[in-house]
Amino acid sequence: MSQPPPAKTPGPLVIPTTTKRDAIVAIICGLIVLVFVGYGVFYLSQPAKHNKLTGKIVEKVFIPQHEQTIEFSGRTIKSAKETAGLYSFKVRVESLDRIFEVPVEKPTYDAKKVGDSMTFLKPPSER
Repeated sequence: MSQPPPAKTPGPLVIPTTTKRDAIVAIICGLIVLVFVGYGVFYLSQPAKHNKLTGKIVEKVFIPQHEQTIEFSGRTIKSAKETAGLYSFKVRVESLDRIFEVPVEKPTYDAKKVGDSMTFLKPPSER
């Protein structure tokens, strides 16, 4: 009984070499994509200038509301914070001829006085 001949194993896969033209086209395409990605990162990393308003503080408003905020993490208390009330400024923006009420934290409320300049983000309804 004769044995069948062993199965032929495929030889090495031969890939034709890349021409200089193909390499140059691939490099140029890669650089174009890299420039677009770089421009997008640069453009998105800049702060939004059109959402900021600057005006003068015309009134300081404090509304007393004693409240306590407690944060939980599972069954344990994560933090407890007490506030005496709500602090805000009424800021007049001359370019829009409007007065905005801007909520602030207590340190900012204490640091600023009527007549000072203040920069703040537009309210979400104005964007």
